[in-house]
Amino acid sequence: MAIHLYKTSTPSTHNGAVDSQVKSNPRNNLIYGQHHCGKGRNARGIITVRHRGGS
Repeated sequence: MAIHLYKTSTPSTHNGAVDSQVKSNPRNNLIYGQHHCGKGRNARGIITVRHRGGS
């Protein structure tokens, strides 16, 4: 069970590590990303929450 350490080429890979067991037999909640639909936006992507943002 080796741990693969990433070289720092981008900020997202900084201090990153992956276990070889996770690479060969991954869990579904680690594979698929979350659906980013929140942050006060409606279906059109327009901000609807009051008092957030500039100007």
